[in-house]
Amino acid sequence: MTGIRLPLAAPAFAILCGGLAASAAAAPGYGVQPPGQFHSGEAVARHGERWLALRVRPDGAELLTARVAVKRVHDELLDGEGEATGEAVSAIGLEDVTMLLRGPGLRPGTVAQAAVADLPSEHGFPTHRLSLGPREYRIATRCTADLADAAVEHPAYTCTIDLIDGERRQTLMSTGAYRESSDARLLLGDDASPHMIFAGDLDRDGRLDLIFDTTDHYNLSRPTLFLSGAAGEGELVRAVATHDAVGC
Repeated sequence: MTGIRLPLAAPAFAILCGGLAASAAAAPGYGVQPPGQFHSGEAVARHGERWLALRVRPDGAELLTARVAVKRVHDELLDGEGEATGEAVSAIGLEDVTMLLRGPGLRPGTVAQAAVADLPSEHGFPTHRLSLGPREYRIATRCTADLADAAVEHPAYTCTIDLIDGERRQTLMSTGAYRESSDARLLLGDDASPHMIFAGDLDRDGRLDLIFDTTDHYNLSRPTLFLSGAAGEGELVRAVATHDAVGC
């Protein structure tokens, strides 16, 4: 797996409020659905379906069998008076749900959570040390100036966010980056903030799994489920499901 390749800037239609239809790329049988309110068409879970609700609390993490509620609600940004095109997603009877998940190898019960320590980062991009049992991983961001632009005042960059296990390294996502001026900070994608949502052993194989937001745009969320149990040859994890939603 070479990582999820993301463009430098989202297409114009993608950044319009409600202009980006939900994207739910997934391997067969897998799904990831954040709880909360979304624009019409962005929810991939359906009312009454059974999913697994990931809850993360100070005393640990767990997956709980949950029935999903998807209700039509007024979308304050897009709806006129009396309209209700928004979609409110929740796990019936459960609060503080981090994410709704489903897929082969995922089952109810306690989930081992990785200990996460933030490491120094030149640009403030994701850089962490993750400990899961006796295993230690790192997430690091690498940015290099594009050679074709090396002589210009503000060259474009290519950045990758990598998962590292000893000598093994795998790119989780790749995107362009740029500076608005010579003294400005480096911006990923279109001023995006990719970040880790959860790190632990979701499929209980003793290796690290991740839920990581691989967004490349400030107005787009893209939680992505990476599972070690689905990894192919040479991979640490594999992206098995993603969910796209615009924020405006």
